[in-house]
Amino acid sequence: MNIRQVFGAPPGRSAWVASLLLASSMTVGAAMPSPFVVPKVNPEETFTFAGKCFNGEPYRLFLYQKNIAGISQSHYDYNGPAGTGTVQSETPPKVMAARVCRKYAEIINAKYWE
Repeated sequence: MNIRQVFGAPPGRSAWVASLLLASSMTVGAAMPSPFVVPKVNPEETFTFAGKCFNGEPYRLFLYQKNIAGISQSHYDYNGPAGTGTVQSETPPKVMAARVCRKYAEIINAKYWE
């Protein structure tokens, strides 16, 4: 039994194809811009949630604490079927994910009257 019988092609050709695919995937990944600008906050108070909605579309939540007037408040940066934005909210991540997954959901700040 020789290498051609085991692998079907000489090792040089398959290694060249694998390296070409790897290089092209790295180029595409480097060219993709990040949709989020991460705020400067304490890393121990930040959480990222990402997944697929019930309809198969992806969503992403970035939860962080922001100090406003000496009070720590929860904020979300979100991206999903409902759009992209930032909101101040004490809503649990599971509920926020359900809101972001609804295309026409109204996502408002906790103190929208201010």
